[in-house]
Amino acid sequence: MSFIDWSDPEEMLGLLVDYVADEHGNAEESTRRAFLSRLREQLKDLQESFEALPPVEVITALRAIRGSISDEFEADLVVEHVSACVEELERVREGGA
Repeated sequence: MSFIDWSDPEEMLGLLVDYVADEHGNAEESTRRAFLSRLREQLKDLQESFEALPPVEVITALRAIRGSISDEFEADLVVEHVSACVEELERVREGGA
């Protein structure tokens, strides 16, 4: 059993990217699959630039990604995970400030 450090923002974002990738791989409906593909790419881009960005910019970028999600997918569980990741990143940032 591996240990997940929930206070590590980079690890949290990595887990979100992995989760979205898993959901994409399991998606059967083409519209959802396309949505998850776009979301996965956006999250991967953010993950790749993570180390170069200050924490507040990572949070801002993730909020922008969250805000760009179509109303059609608001009820998708993946969106809930994106929102939860934003909240956790904010919590970690406030705890470290």
